[in-house]
Amino acid sequence: MKATPAQSVKAKFGDRAGIVAAILPLLESDKTEAKSTLMGVSNKQLIKILGAAQEVKQKYGSRKDLISKIVALRYPNGNVGDGFLKRLETATVKRLLEEYRQVGGK
Repeated sequence: MKATPAQSVKAKFGDRAGIVAAILPLLESDKTEAKSTLMGVSNKQLIKILGAAQEVKQKYGSRKDLISKIVALRYPNGNVGDGFLKRLETATVKRLLEEYRQVGGK
């Protein structure tokens, strides 16, 4: 039988605070605000957030590197609007990965 998200979190990280502590170093945001937000998120979502954050770290190095790759693919001539950059900077890691795949990244 497949383990529930709560069982998976408990087995791998001990408790919710453990998985949140694993996610925080991967995020490039205000740690105190992010921690309080993540503590209110379901275990299933925490597992997804951790997977997306690890993928960004392993494949692209950082969130800013991923954003620059998206911009380079979407605007090869370099005519980037401020609104587009602002939208990317406020997007979640999962949304950035999806945007990268949509613009032709692999």
